[in-house]
Amino acid sequence: MFHVKHEQLSEVLEWVGVVPPGGLLGRLERFERWLVTEGADAGGIGPADVAQVWERHVLDSLMFAVEAGNPHSILDLGSGIGLPGIPLALLFPEATVLLVDRSGRRVRLARRAARVCGAANVGVTQASFDELAPQAAELVVMRASLPPSEAPAVLERHRAPGGRSVVGVGLQRPNDLECVRFPGSRILDPGRWLHIMR
Repeated sequence: MFHVKHEQLSEVLEWVGVVPPGGLLGRLERFERWLVTEGADAGGIGPADVAQVWERHVLDSLMFAVEAGNPHSILDLGSGIGLPGIPLALLFPEATVLLVDRSGRRVRLARRAARVCGAANVGVTQASFDELAPQAAELVVMRASLPPSEAPAVLERHRAPGGRSVVGVGLQRPNDLECVRFPGSRILDPGRWLHIMR
């Protein structure tokens, strides 16, 4: 299983164009274990997702780094229990990463997850999108918190000049948005479509 995970991770990182920090696989596996135990027990992920946490949540989160370069600041809006923000924080350990969610319960779970997997560069705040002051982050991400038609305006308010915003728009490609997704392979499905704003 280790070999398959290593191969899958290498494929995703090659696609997003990021050289991983040392020990990334082990830290991601620690987060995966937390998701299938505490995270699942607390309702942070659904029971049907437990068997596919690595592909559906961990690797899927890393795909939000496509075209991101080497951001120094990352903002995850509607992060829930830390997706995609915590995997991105582990991928970019020098970046300052802020996770934002309006649910106090999810914010507490995200703080716990960040501690468990050693993501010391993560901050977590409880706020709605309207309450949050503009952040000027180099990479702003949103996985599934708003409809694709509403998300771009919210993300743009928090993106630094020259930065990137990435919205996960689901497994079906919307007709009205320019999107990309991981091409897939014999070991890993393509996953969700991503809309990138520059």
